[in-house]
Amino acid sequence: MKNLLIFSIILALFFGGFVSAKNQGGLPSAGLTPESPFYFLDKLGEALQEFFTLNPEGKARLQITFAAERVAEIKIVLETKGVEAKGLEVAQARLREHLGNAAEIVIKQKNKGKDVSALAQELNDDFEGPKSALADSFKAEKWALEVKEDELKAQLKAAHQAGDTAKEESIAQELGQVKAQLELLELKEEELENELEEEEERLEDEMEAREEAEEAIREAQEEKEEVIEEALEEGVELPTNAFGEFGNLLSRAQNAYEAGNYQEAERLAEQAEDAIEGIEDVIEELEEEEEDEREDNV
Repeated sequence: MKNLLIFSIILALFFGGFVSAKNQGGLPSAGLTPESPFYFLDKLGEALQEFFTLNPEGKARLQITFAAERVAEIKIVLETKGVEAKGLEVAQARLREHLGNAAEIVIKQKNKGKDVSALAQELNDDFEGPKSALADSFKAEKWALEVKEDELKAQLKAAHQAGDTAKEESIAQELGQVKAQLELLELKEEELENELEEEEERLEDEMEAREEAEEAIREAQEEKEEVIEEALEEGVELPTNAFGEFGNLLSRAQNAYEAGNYQEAERLAEQAEDAIEGIEDVIEELEEEEEDEREDNV
């Protein structure tokens, strides 16, 4: 009976946490925080979610979901326990771990030859909200500490004017603690920002494939338009099938792009642009032929 109860609790944590994270807008509910003695149940529930998530893409998305939950925990710990709370470092360390895991999954999939640009973009977009909420949490805590600092400074001035040495010393000590908390808060925020930026850069490197494919397709289309304009300016009539190979390659490139195969799309677009060079050679040959005809007629 005891084992059944424990198993039921674990299942409730597993499925309940998953639904909560998926259904709520913005940050998910923090649930158990690192300050709780039962926090290990939260970690166990997430381990079960990972175990039952079979495909790499799902595992990567799950890491971003977990990262959002860590942000919610950081927010609660800052609000209730302050910057010196031990649980804050635990939540921050796990946040860094989740984002690192997500990036690692993406890189491993790329190394297997899979196009991961769309997945990297999705993960990056999904974390934008939690990332903004994280910054807001640090700003709110900084503002609260600064307000407290100003209040203590006013109290210190009043105690000094009243000649209350004992109270002055007590307030000065508390003011020193607040200043130390502000410095620690800024340090933690800076460290976390730098670490998050490193993980984002790893994902952004994978997102570049889509942008490069878009640029390659656009450049190929622009190259075709330039060739057509050149032919019109020179009065050269191009063969009806002049853009046959180009059109075929560009169409395949666009299909690959729409299918999310950005590396293949870029490769085909570059081949299409290379095909344009052959058309430019044809234009030059036709120009030379027309010039020879004019000279013969003279």
